[in-house]
Amino acid sequence: MNTAALTPEELARLPVFPLPRVVFFPGSTLPLHLFEPRYRAMIEHCMSDGPQAFAVALLEPGYEAGYEGRPAIRTLAGVGRIVAHEAQRDGTHDVLLQGLHRVRLEELHDPSLPFRTAKATIVEPTSTEVPLGELQALLACATQVAQVVRAQHPDFAIGTSIESGAAHVADTLADRFVAAPEARQAILEELDLRARVSKVMDAVGGLLAMLATRETPS
Repeated sequence: MNTAALTPEELARLPVFPLPRVVFFPGSTLPLHLFEPRYRAMIEHCMSDGPQAFAVALLEPGYEAGYEGRPAIRTLAGVGRIVAHEAQRDGTHDVLLQGLHRVRLEELHDPSLPFRTAKATIVEPTSTEVPLGELQALLACATQVAQVVRAQHPDFAIGTSIESGAAHVADTLADRFVAAPEARQAILEELDLRARVSKVMDAVGGLLAMLATRETPS
């Protein structure tokens, strides 16, 4: 399983998979079923002479009218490597993508390819200082939500710990607990790590408050 960081050569011409409601975080895994001809071609390219990696970019609202072409996408996206792939008899493909980086996309226009590509630049946090107490509070809040979830899904886990570092904690908890695509995208685009942790805390805290209200007798 290749989870190495992308090389400059791979980033220079990276396939892009635009999706309407999917925001892909570093450290997460994303199962995908590719059935459109252009994305079948994309995965075949990736698995033959391509980078065995691609970016997943959120489509802008209103994409429906131009979906068959090149509707607008958010230019900050998640990129991952293909860690599992199965070609089906009907020509479709099942893949598992392992998230590696945030990237900023500068779209390329190659008429010889049916799928979209971009020059990608890895985006690092602009600030990495997060007070320990704030990280502990986020993990404590997520743990309380997870206890409720485990009543229905006993194997559910938050998937991170304070030893993993603030970036991993924020991205992992956002992936597990934040559902709305725009809220997820706002977290993906937040490059100040303390502010990112705060955004995730707001979302997880809101979820915990909602669960507490449901459990409180009227």
